[in-house]
Order: sequence, then structure tokens, then C-alpha cells
Amino acid sequence: MAQIKIDWKKYILLTDVLFLFPLALLLFFGKASSHHFNTLPYFGPKTVDTSVEGDTVYHRLPDFSLTNQEGEIVTLDSLQGKVWLAAFYGTNSPHIRKITSRLLWPNFRYRHESDIYLVCFTLDAAHDTPEVLKEYVEQMEQYNDYDGKWQFLTGNQEEINSVVTEGFLIDDPTHTAMFKLVDTEGHIRGEYNGNLEEQIKDAIEDIALLKKEIDIEAYEERKRSDSGN
Repeated sequence: MAQIKIDWKKYILLTDVLFLFPLALLLFFGKASSHHFNTLPYFGPKTVDTSVEGDTVYHRLPDFSLTNQEGEIVTLDSLQGKVWLAAFYGTNSPHIRKITSRLLWPNFRYRHESDIYLVCFTLDAAHDTPEVLKEYVEQMEQYNDYDGKWQFLTGNQEEINSVVTEGFLIDDPTHTAMFKLVDTEGHIRGEYNGNLEEQIKDAIEDIALLKKEIDIEAYEERKRSDSGN
């Protein structure tokens, strides 16, 4: 049988090209999209910032000042740098067991992550005092590695309803089935029907995508710092 002679130099060169080509594409497109790592769509109205050519301004949640289960003030700015899943219900809701069971999925999945939160907005502030909310949250957070990953907010009901309708774009502030995914800058990046198990699975996967966005942005920031730019 005739032996096949292999030109190893050409073989190695071809292997390098096949390996480097997709890597080059990844770097090119990653650099081109460094301003916004669009792993997920942005929800809500969009405008174009005329001061920066081609820069899109995405709908952002309005600032709010509400009280969590510890009696602490929570604002949108205090959640900066966190990925969070928002839910809207009261602890006296007739559907509390179902809502809680849905939220326990992402809470348990990301219990080791310090920058992934659940943030719930009560729809019955008169009932849900910080004391009531603290008792509820303590039962939910017992397996978390970090305190405060489950925030339950109360306060002025009119302000809460305004945040729900104008910020989260939910027409009916008593609608409890919808969950919203918020990125580190306060943009809505996902919405899910809490009645459907498959959509909760989608939410868990989308949280991972936004977590990846955080990691990539941190990596880019380190590169800029290292280069002195």
C-alpha cells in the first residue's frame, strides 16, 4: 500500500487558519458591538441621541424610592450593576403559592451569585408592611449565599402603581402574572408570563445571558484600564 505523504507545514497552516478565522469574526463583531452587547432585545420606546451619531437611547425605568422588608430605602440607582427579575403581587394574593413557587426557581438557581436579584413590588401596601414582608422573605432566602438578594418593596401605593404602569409598561397595576427582567442599567430586557413554566425557564436562561453581558463589559473595562485608555 502506497504511503500518503503529508506536507505538515501546509497542514499546520491550514489548521491555524481554520482556528483563527472564527475567532477573528468573534473579536470583530464583539468590538463592533462593544457599546451594547445585544444578547436580548430592549423593551419599550427607543429614541436616537442626536448628540452621538447612531447612538440609541433605550427606555429606562423611572427612579423610585420605596422601602424594603428591612425598612431600608431602595431606589433604582441602588440596584445599579445588578441583574434583577421584577414581580408584582401582594403577600395576601390568592395566587401567592403559585407566584412564590415560580420565583423560587431563579432564586435557587442563582443563589450563589451576588449580582442577581429578585425585586418584588407589592400591590397591597396597606397589608404588606416591612414586618410582613420580612417574615415572607426570610423563608425564601434561607438557601442564598448572600443577604438581600430577594428584595420586597412597599411604600406609597400610588408611586408603586406608577412604576408598574409607566416604568414596567404594564397597563393594569393589579396584573400579577407578568415578570420583567431588568439589566444593570435599568432597562427592561425580558418579559415572561408567570403562569407558564416554560417561560420561567426562559427567564432563567435570559438571566444567564445578562450575567454574561456583565462579565464581558467588565473584561472590556479591564482591557481599557490596562491599555491606559
